[in-house]
Amino acid sequence: MKTNNKKVFKAGRKVEPLPKRTSLISLRLTEEEKEAWEAKAEEAGLGNNLSKFIRYCVENRRIAPPAPAINSDIYGELGRIGNNINQIAYAINRAIKMGESITTDPIAEIEALKPLLQEVKQMLIGMPNQYNPDKNSESK
Repeated sequence: MKTNNKKVFKAGRKVEPLPKRTSLISLRLTEEEKEAWEAKAEEAGLGNNLSKFIRYCVENRRIAPPAPAINSDIYGELGRIGNNINQIAYAINRAIKMGESITTDPIAEIEALKPLLQEVKQMLIGMPNQYNPDKNSESK
């Protein structure tokens, strides 16, 4: 019977062997999902080893904390405000297309508020560094 207490020599250094994985978690996928995940594992340089790929994804993914209860109402209200701003922008754009005159430039003002609104939302859920207006404007 082999023991895991032996040290492994690698390039002249002592390296502790990895602990043996004995727990099994079962996961059901469609054939299409499995093929897609295997392709993603290949792209990530993990071959088609789904165990390594899933472990890598789970261990390296930052999961957002839930919004505190006190902030969830504010978060929802900010979403409604953002929706209203979008409706105003739509109405202004429609008026412009129909040839009606607009005395100010409300579109630019509304567009300037969107990044601030998104930043406040991110701060409320405890992720202030997730939104980067400069990065998002480049990808559009």
